[in-house]
Amino acid sequence: MKVLLVQSYIGGNEPPVFPLGLACIKAQIANHDVRGFDTNTSKRPFEELKEIVEDFSPDAIGISLRNIDSTNKREVVFYYSYLKKAIDEIKAVSNAKIIVGGSGFSMFAREIMEDEPRVDYGVFLEGERTVSALFDNLGTPELIKGVFYRKDGNVVFSGHGGQVDLNGVNLPDREIIPASDYKEVMETIGIETKRGCALKCVYCIYGFLNGKEYRLRAPKRVVDDIELLLKENGIDTFTFVDSVFNIPLTHAEDICNEIIKRGLKVKWSAWFSEKGLKKEFVELVKTAGCRKIILSPDGYSEKVLKSLGKNITKKDILESYELLKSIDGYEVCYNFFKNPPDQSITAFLSMLFFSLKAKMQMGGRVHFEFNSMRVEPHTKLYQIAIKEGFVKDKENLLYPKYYTNPRTFYIEKMFNLILRLKGK
Repeated sequence: MKVLLVQSYIGGNEPPVFPLGLACIKAQIANHDVRGFDTNTSKRPFEELKEIVEDFSPDAIGISLRNIDSTNKREVVFYYSYLKKAIDEIKAVSNAKIIVGGSGFSMFAREIMEDEPRVDYGVFLEGERTVSALFDNLGTPELIKGVFYRKDGNVVFSGHGGQVDLNGVNLPDREIIPASDYKEVMETIGIETKRGCALKCVYCIYGFLNGKEYRLRAPKRVVDDIELLLKENGIDTFTFVDSVFNIPLTHAEDICNEIIKRGLKVKWSAWFSEKGLKKEFVELVKTAGCRKIILSPDGYSEKVLKSLGKNITKKDILESYELLKSIDGYEVCYNFFKNPPDQSITAFLSMLFFSLKAKMQMGGRVHFEFNSMRVEPHTKLYQIAIKEGFVKDKENLLYPKYYTNPRTFYIEKMFNLILRLKGK
């Protein structure tokens, strides 16, 4: 079977992200004639997609919908509309079966299947086993777990497909898209060390998408993936795409030690938890090539941290900051929400003071992002938003809604005004 795998378009204003999910899929379907196309690396994304479909004439086209929108309240980019445009171009020249998957699809699987009748099949959650089996059984999708399909005009789900054994599947086939297409944005090339997240942040969708327990890739297998990326693709810069790299700590340490043992000269970034950060570990990750530590405390008071379901305290934020400030050799990025549940004007001003103080002390080594909270289904924030009247029960969140603490609504308005004055 001839199969075209496509990364859905995200609008052209953001750097392209290497389609790791499609690389994982391609590695499992080597028995088919497979080509790949990332619309985000093309100057003519939809025209080129149409040309590729005409030239290749695939039997099936798989589209990865990584995100539904930009999750940026001030300037929403609705990626889902680009999926529809891609289908327009495909249908103009082809009768190929269209399969949609990816995390964005899985969050709104039934809604998308009902909204977009031209999608023949939907792959729910992890796709390595599901897609391989589906391509071998397109005429009988009901036999394959993890598939949304159509029967007698209705959307039907075949049942949960279960989780993938990360050590039992092939390494991602990164030849699906030329690595040279990402030379200018190598940090968007991802390496996976685990799936799942045992943390309980109220806004986070990872537990729904990947499970609430960690499934670890063997450290040697992780570094095999890194070494392949370096030696076969010439890519020495990447990011670990885990929700949090340093949980479990021993797993992160083993990966770093394996990188050092093999003498791989790489540069990478990752998301870290502030809790329990020690000097020895920070020195280890730096030696292993870490050049950017990304933190997401999200709030800056004990009350907000508790309401967000964070496993850290304000003391953890401050102690880890002092540690990271004292060691050179990498950048530090902080992510906060502007107006989360239980925000107060005091906590907000303290957060701003912390960011200004950090910029004065660390200069260009430290960066801050202040974000709005998109309400996602399958999260505790969704329940909070219902309780506070932001959304209705069973409301379709495919079209984005954002949470802001009603008692301090003016904080977000004030913050957005400041950003506009700064030209952001």
